[in-house]
Amino acid sequence: MSSPALPSGLYDVLLTESLERLLAGDAAARPQVQELTDGAAGVLADSLVRQLATLLEDLPGEGAEAAQRQLTLVNDLLVWLKQRLGAGSDAAPGDGVVDLLAEPPRLLRAVHRTPNTPIPPELGLAAPWLFTAGKGSPSLLQEIRRELASSDRVDILVSFITISGVRKLQDVLQQITARGGDAGAVGPRIRILTTTYTGATEVRALDELARLPGCEVRVSLDGRRTRLHAKAWMFHRATGFGSAYIGSANLTGAALTGGLEWTVKLTQRGQTPIFARAEAHFETLWADSEFQRYDPDDPGHRQALALALRRESVGGTGDGAAPVAGFFDLQPKAYQQDMLE
Repeated sequence: MSSPALPSGLYDVLLTESLERLLAGDAAARPQVQELTDGAAGVLADSLVRQLATLLEDLPGEGAEAAQRQLTLVNDLLVWLKQRLGAGSDAAPGDGVVDLLAEPPRLLRAVHRTPNTPIPPELGLAAPWLFTAGKGSPSLLQEIRRELASSDRVDILVSFITISGVRKLQDVLQQITARGGDAGAVGPRIRILTTTYTGATEVRALDELARLPGCEVRVSLDGRRTRLHAKAWMFHRATGFGSAYIGSANLTGAALTGGLEWTVKLTQRGQTPIFARAEAHFETLWADSEFQRYDPDDPGHRQALALALRRESVGGTGDGAAPVAGFFDLQPKAYQQDMLE
């Protein structure tokens, strides 16, 4: 019986001996193969991880017995690697390269030096997730609250902010800004970038955020130039286990609790290159003069923000004309008010 042919289409996978046999036995196949040079370590490691996970799952036993068998196999492999790496005169020394796993298998979840121990995120700090506000999905609001409470620094990038959103997080924001950040951290503990786009941002919301100790808010006042649609929440930890929530959720009550939002959680540990790219881009935006620091106690700042919001709320005309609703007796219904917020 002949082996099944590989489906036609695009691939991005490391060639294995079984794949080579399939291709060799398919006379009609015209494979495109590229030599692996740059980035070989990451691709090879990914292939090893996938195959090793399958092998570990196939080991006999259940529960603690299976975990112990799996740990033994992994440590045996690491010992072999250590010996192999130190075998050749031109190979890297084995000492310091391989770190055997402690027995029995256990996970380090936290290190605390104070009585106050925040509750960690339900989804952990190593695996990605997609929030869809569907049944069975963890609450986006609850996870953001837990991320905030257990972070050393926070960066937030959203198109607009409302008081309803701030109130959902107000207690935890006050809690984390009341204590110090990393010993080596420089700058504010919380950094927030937002805009006056569509005039949806509320002054009261920015006032409450900007008055928090260790929180700095910067705003783009020109909605015609800054069509910021990105929404990202980045939680930094000195342990190296940061998290980033990237998707469609602004800092509003509806987005955090009931909106049909898609938000992807990625982790510094698991998706390091993407996390680093998001971190670098936030730094670029933070340094951009387009975003101006907002001080709620500065009359000039308040006036500039109010003018920008009014201009955007009337369609970006820039003439300060009253909105059309001002000529009619229009009152939104309850469900419409929720949508507007």
